[in-house]
Amino acid sequence: MNRKHQKSWAMAYCGMAAALCVALMLLGAVIPIAMFIAPAVAGFLIATVCVECGMQLALTAYAAVSLLALLFVPDKEVALIFVFLLGYYPLAKPKFERIRPAVLRIVCKLLLCNGAVLAMYGLVFLLVPAGSISQELRTTALAMTLLTLGMGNVAFALYDRALCNLLLLYKLKWQPKLHKMLGMH
Repeated sequence: MNRKHQKSWAMAYCGMAAALCVALMLLGAVIPIAMFIAPAVAGFLIATVCVECGMQLALTAYAAVSLLALLFVPDKEVALIFVFLLGYYPLAKPKFERIRPAVLRIVCKLLLCNGAVLAMYGLVFLLVPAGSISQELRTTALAMTLLTLGMGNVAFALYDRALCNLLLLYKLKWQPKLHKMLGMH
């Protein structure tokens, strides 16, 4: 494939992946169970842009999807989950994989996850203050927040592993079929 055709194919792929990401997040705003699934799948699509087109176009796609999601996705939490963590994490993941030993790598990944989630919800609470909450409700809210954060860490670890497996599947099965279909060798 000539260089000009490669560049136009990369731009087209990037644009289609970005559009699909936004559509997924709109779906995540409509179907409650997809609230976390949609940004996670969108993050995987951003990772495929990186594989096919390089880091620069993947970062461009991430920025475009982030902006469009913040503007058009009615459930801002879905958009913020993508913006603050799941959209860029697949692009940062290769850097984390170089960290040795494995325990330190896991700690660093969880620190990123927790920092991103706390920053996101901190911003939400700053913009939308909860007002005066009774002390009893605050104690219950703190316990539930810690429990939710713990479950979020488990979910993030599972996402990290699933992302690894999905990218491997993409490179071994889907990418060759895509390239064959498009006449790329």
